[in-house]
Amino acid sequence: MKKSALDNETQQQKLKKIETHELQLWALAFTLIIVLGGLIVFTYFFLLDEAIRDFGLTQSTAKTALIGLSGLIMVFCLYVIQTRLTLREMQKIIQQQATHDRLTQLYNRHFFNNRIKEEISRANRDNRQLAILLCDFDHFKRINDMKGNHIGDEVLIAAAGNIQESIRGTDLIFRWGGDEIVVVLWNSTRDGSLIAAQRIRGGIQKLGEKTNLPLIISVGIALYPQHGKDSDTLMALADRALFLAKRGERKIHIGEEEYPLDEQTIKLVYQPIFDMESKKTLGYEALGRDPQGKLGILELFKKYQSIGKLIDLKCICFRSTIKHAEQIGLKRVFINVDFNLLKTLNHVKKPAGIDVILEISELEALDDISNCLDIANLWRKEGYRFAIDDFGAGFISLPFLVRLTPEFIKLDRSTVLHAVKMIYFREFLKKLLPALKMNTTEGIIAEGIETEEELKVVQDLGINFIQGFLLGRPQELKNKEEGVTLEYRK
Repeated sequence: MKKSALDNETQQQKLKKIETHELQLWALAFTLIIVLGGLIVFTYFFLLDEAIRDFGLTQSTAKTALIGLSGLIMVFCLYVIQTRLTLREMQKIIQQQATHDRLTQLYNRHFFNNRIKEEISRANRDNRQLAILLCDFDHFKRINDMKGNHIGDEVLIAAAGNIQESIRGTDLIFRWGGDEIVVVLWNSTRDGSLIAAQRIRGGIQKLGEKTNLPLIISVGIALYPQHGKDSDTLMALADRALFLAKRGERKIHIGEEEYPLDEQTIKLVYQPIFDMESKKTLGYEALGRDPQGKLGILELFKKYQSIGKLIDLKCICFRSTIKHAEQIGLKRVFINVDFNLLKTLNHVKKPAGIDVILEISELEALDDISNCLDIANLWRKEGYRFAIDDFGAGFISLPFLVRLTPEFIKLDRSTVLHAVKMIYFREFLKKLLPALKMNTTEGIIAEGIETEEELKVVQDLGINFIQGFLLGRPQELKNKEEGVTLEYRK
């Protein structure tokens, strides 16, 4: 057993002994009051006359002596009672020091070891769940270094009160050590623990804004009984979850889940791209989705980024798309990639008979044009082709665009919307797009077309390759493509 646990057990034993002595002394005090009070009454009514006769006292003197004796006895009894009350206050102080942190007045780590066992036993008995939230401030040392330790202490006190207000009355909060705080949520589900963690983080963020200090708190969560049946296992797992939380953007992580990484991790859907002249599909853009439908694709990526597995997820997504496109017989598939992914994949062999277009965001090549071109040329040798994605949404390196000579340029929806709203911008695009089209081998695709007005505008701009909800939503494809024709009708 750890030394801290032994110390805590010794303190608890001492408190129980003090409590036992306390009861014994109270019993003695009341016994003395009853016995001495009884003797005074008995003396007054039965022995007073004999005392006057035997000692030659006057009745007045005897009564005065008896009253004085009674007063002394009462003073003694009051002394005993006052002593007991003082000891009780001392006991409270000792108990407070044994179970509470002196700075924040939260329960301390020593008390946690005993209390968590009781909570786990109660949860097991009542068939309930528990959640342990291990909270830690990111870079708290900077506050101490910048403002001094006394300011750091004041911030911890304020944060402790803030967290206390963010949880329920049935929950428990402990100072674990330094700037770490443990919250035990009674009868809390996975979703409930996430809500509580977000509420805690929100409260700390407001405190940081109020004090003008960089306060960021990360939360690692362990659940009983899913993640462990004893406090040591749960705390160890919460600590690992905290480590993952600090690495991620959400700053909250449950368990040590190294989320599954296989072909079932992500669901593939395909959105058609139509050629408005031939009324047939030009190809399909492959898009990733959460198989459970709970997260958006960006949220799913952030989830894996928090455990350092985003690039692995992207690799699986790419390989799965190539494999699935070959299985269902797609003739052309567009896949969103980045140069870091292409460098990591190290040239996946392209299946014969499929035209694979790698979509690169226009922001990708701003930093290192030469390196990006080298990577692109290696993939071109394998038979892959390229499209510049999200054109018009940000900045573009014209030298990169000219040197890459992509097969397609995909015009971003935001650019289309500007062309719809502003006639002078539309006229500008009419002059720009022909020059851009000359630098592609296939043409320009307008993305995100959702209304007939938008369709009319992009066709007026000379764009006939169209993608968007107006013509077709992303959907699963399970059968081989057989010359799918345009279903849209004006």
